[in-house]
Amino acid sequence: MSTLRHHAFIHTSDEEYVERTVAFLRDGLAAGERCMVGNTRDGLATVREALGPDASRVTFLDIGTVYTRPARTIATYFGAFGRETAGGQAVRAVASASQYGPTAEDWNEFTVYEAITNVAYAHLPVWVVCAYDANRSPERLLDAAWQTHPEVFDDHWQASDTFEDPPRLVRRLTRPPEELPQLRSFAPGDDLDRFREQLARELAREQVSASRTLEMLVAGTEIAANAVRHGGGIEAVRAGRVDGRFVCEVVDRGPGFDDPMAGYRAPRGGSAGGLWVARQLTWRIESFHSRHGFTVRAWL
Repeated sequence: MSTLRHHAFIHTSDEEYVERTVAFLRDGLAAGERCMVGNTRDGLATVREALGPDASRVTFLDIGTVYTRPARTIATYFGAFGRETAGGQAVRAVASASQYGPTAEDWNEFTVYEAITNVAYAHLPVWVVCAYDANRSPERLLDAAWQTHPEVFDDHWQASDTFEDPPRLVRRLTRPPEELPQLRSFAPGDDLDRFREQLARELAREQVSASRTLEMLVAGTEIAANAVRHGGGIEAVRAGRVDGRFVCEVVDRGPGFDDPMAGYRAPRGGSAGGLWVARQLTWRIESFHSRHGFTVRAWL
């Protein structure tokens, strides 16, 4: 195994989940592979007990606080996979698909995460099996499992005939950005120090906490640096509070890009990865063409 395999496993009971998870992991251990399980604390305890002595050779990842948004989830798993593959070994992992919210918007967000997984770890020798509980998962998410995984285990392994091209699926599920006329504009030019000073004043004006201010300053600077480096320079910056969140828009003079997965792929080969950094520090990043110019909008 030299590149990613991303499959789903739909189970109908906790017993079936444990039985198939343990068998999958033991096959990996017998093949000399590194093995991981991602689940809640209770789920991990159950798998650990079922593995017995083999549990000492398996890495357990508590996902209780991991699934906050796609960028952070991907970064968490990417770091774990990177550590496990550092010795040159292949990795197989069972990740419980249970940490989603109660609304249709939350389900879309989780589906976006699963679609992005096909690209984010594509170069890694990792076999990820996402486990879905048929009795507890909304029907919408069970359908999404077939859309986002090339193969699904449901009584037996089978190729999904509804698997959708990941970028196309992410684009389809991504809400078109709305105009935010309430934002205030300033023009720092291409001076990043001046950009940070003016953005810091806007953050102070909105009484953003010190820790969150630092996160937005770092994220905003990465976005602004991209605008200078790749977008022909900064046309304007717009900032303010919308629906309780601080928002910063960086408008550049360039043609922009059309990549719904921009910033979700970990930087490789010495690339700076500005959007990757910005996505880790903010709630959401949007990129779009507006009447102001090509815009990258960060929500804190």
